[in-house]
Amino acid sequence: MARSITTAFNNAVTSQVVRPLLACELEFSTGTLRFWNGYGDLVMTAGGSSNTFTGLGDLMNVSAISESDQVEAVGAQLSLTGIKSSLISAALSANYTNRNASIFLGLFDTNKAVIADVYTLFKGKMDIMKIDEGPETATIALNLENRLIVLDRAKERRYTHEDQQLSFPGDLGFEFVPDLQDKEIIWGKKTS
Repeated sequence: MARSITTAFNNAVTSQVVRPLLACELEFSTGTLRFWNGYGDLVMTAGGSSNTFTGLGDLMNVSAISESDQVEAVGAQLSLTGIKSSLISAALSANYTNRNASIFLGLFDTNKAVIADVYTLFKGKMDIMKIDEGPETATIALNLENRLIVLDRAKERRYTHEDQQLSFPGDLGFEFVPDLQDKEIIWGKKTS
C-alpha cells in the first residue's frame, strides 16, 4: 500500500535526531479516550481532527506493529500500567468490543511542537481486554484486531425477503422466494 507523508514529516524522520511519540485513540461506548506516551496534555491533529491526548509517560506500552505481504489480519496490543482506579471502573463498565481503535506515530520538531500530519500506524477494532489488579498497581492489556479480521467472519445472510429488507427497505427482489420453495419445475420435457 502506498504511504503518503508530508515533507516536514519526511525531513524529521531522516534528520540526525528523531523525536518520536506514540498516541492511541480508543472509542469506548462511554466516550473516546486519547493517550500518548509522554507527560502532560498534548494537543495534536490525529485521525483528521485536533484533540487533546493525555500523557501516560512510560506507563503506556504498544506492541510491535507489523505488516505482511499477504492479505491477513495482523493485530496489536496496548498495555497500560499503574493506572487510576477510575480508569479501571470505566474499562469494566464501558462497551469496547468491536469499537474503533487507532495508534498514531508523531514527531516533535526542535521546538518540541508536533509536526503536522501525524501518521496512522494502526487502525482497527478493540477485541479482548485483560485487567490484572495487583496489590500496588493495575495493568490493562487491550488486544486490537486489524480491520481485515472481518474477512474471517462468516456471513449470516439469507436469500429471503425479510433479510433483504434489513439492507434495502422496500426492495421486492426476494418477495416470491417462499412461493418457489415447493414449486415443481419441469425442465427439458414437453408439457401438454
